[in-house]
Amino acid sequence: MKLLNGNEKRGYFMKYSKEYYLDSYEKLTFARQYEMKVPELLATGKLPGFYHLAVGQEAIQMAIYLEKEAGDWLSPHPRCHPLYALTCGINDFTTEMIGRKSSLCEGVASYVHIFSPENHICPSNGLMGENQAIGAGFGLAMTEFDDTDGCLILGIGDGTLEEGAVNEVMNVIASRNLKVCMIIENNDITISTRKHDVSRLKDPGERAYGFGLPVVFGDGNDIFEARELIRIGLEKARRGEPNVISLKTYRLRGHFEGDPTVYRNPKETEEAMKHEPVKRCREYIMNLGIATEKELNQIDAEQQAIVDAAFAQAVKADLPTPEDVIGPELVFAD
Repeated sequence: MKLLNGNEKRGYFMKYSKEYYLDSYEKLTFARQYEMKVPELLATGKLPGFYHLAVGQEAIQMAIYLEKEAGDWLSPHPRCHPLYALTCGINDFTTEMIGRKSSLCEGVASYVHIFSPENHICPSNGLMGENQAIGAGFGLAMTEFDDTDGCLILGIGDGTLEEGAVNEVMNVIASRNLKVCMIIENNDITISTRKHDVSRLKDPGERAYGFGLPVVFGDGNDIFEARELIRIGLEKARRGEPNVISLKTYRLRGHFEGDPTVYRNPKETEEAMKHEPVKRCREYIMNLGIATEKELNQIDAEQQAIVDAAFAQAVKADLPTPEDVIGPELVFAD
């Protein structure tokens, strides 16, 4: 492990290549700017519907994106706009997300009900716990019926772990040794309910012990730690060794856009802002001497331009027609 510029005294270690660090930052700042574009446009009335943003939780998503391989399938945590965008194509997903006609699902899925087999995205569902059941089915197929080197990446929040169906899912994953890596985004709050009010577990990942699943715990606000744990977890899952990764993070905005968050103290969020993933990644890179503040600002500007262009073209796209929504090719399978 190489040390740079005497930073060993402050705990900054050059463990990876320069490209590794900068790629991590680029994806992280893209994710933050992509999510923050949504409330900006909601305020103008250009976006319909409810949006559940991952602001503060982006490091986990981007770690998944950077560590997944071509044969892997995704059934991600529902706060996953940036992950979907990078996986499906930024312009196509953005158009789909805001309910305009796209090459993904014709504008009828948004992000809640998206399905993109060509991009290895499992069918998604707005009901908590159902995504995990569907995802486990894909994991079963990949393990027992499909000759593939990939695995199923199964995202879940700490709140969804309380759903009864998820217990059944975890039992099937464990008992059948499915090629599944379950990644828990633990933001310690279910809409407005604190975990300690409904569970005696210190960490929701401890639930894995009851099913004989190995679990590791990590810092979900540290993209480098998240990448390392996810890389190892996915390697195991591809070998038929199911496992669970529980990553602690913090949701900086409300459960949905418009949520007044009266259930938590503003000082708590102010404190969390000091440790949020983009800030931490940025400080780490500058302390290693890999990039200057000016160079990172340039990356920010480049990613902002990509985000702005994606939303600009999306709002100009056509709305789906009634025929698009109820067409037999969408309603019925061959």
